[in-house]
Amino acid sequence: MAWTQAVQRWWQRRHLLNQQWTDARYVVVDIETSGLDANQDVMLAIAWIEVHPPCLDYQSARYFVLDSTADKNHDLKQSPVVHGLVQRDFNESSDSKLVLHELAQVLEDAVLVCHHTHLDWQFLQVAARHHEIKLSPLGWFDTLQFELRRLRNQQHHIPRGSLTLAAARGRYRLPDYHAHHAFNDAVACAELMLAQGYQYAGSAKASVKNLLQVGRVRL
Repeated sequence: MAWTQAVQRWWQRRHLLNQQWTDARYVVVDIETSGLDANQDVMLAIAWIEVHPPCLDYQSARYFVLDSTADKNHDLKQSPVVHGLVQRDFNESSDSKLVLHELAQVLEDAVLVCHHTHLDWQFLQVAARHHEIKLSPLGWFDTLQFELRRLRNQQHHIPRGSLTLAAARGRYRLPDYHAHHAFNDAVACAELMLAQGYQYAGSAKASVKNLLQVGRVRL
């Protein structure tokens, strides 16, 4: 039975990866953390929104301030300055395990999209393992890596700061937004991903697999 299920899952995954990229479902995630070390720091807030090209599904959007600091007795470090999160924001924080369980369900058969996937995925994996939850997206698309490869292919000089979410959005003439808030950043990343996808694919003919190869990331 397990072998049969594995084969069925393989065929389903192959079918989903070979479909036109505009027919796929994407979950754009952004997290705010107390630092950059997934083994020492914690997630403070998380947000996500589903994308069904060419639309963002705002009914699917979620934003949570997490109870991670209480679980691990961490301080907020520079978060009040960087993210605007202060201690009172955690008075009614959400249960991290329940949030990750919901995210795991949302990610099923969907592509996970982040701006700097490597960092976000590390934090998500550490938290998921802590709660014995498995996160299994269909694939990963990194808007930062997409932009880096695009600029390199065009032989552009890449100055410091040119790969931030705001800077990347500017090159696609997307409007300015208020950064360093998980929900705002998730929506901003979702809009950037659509702009990148349509510029790369040009139509609905490119497959999900082809699109992911351009925005691939080593995890």
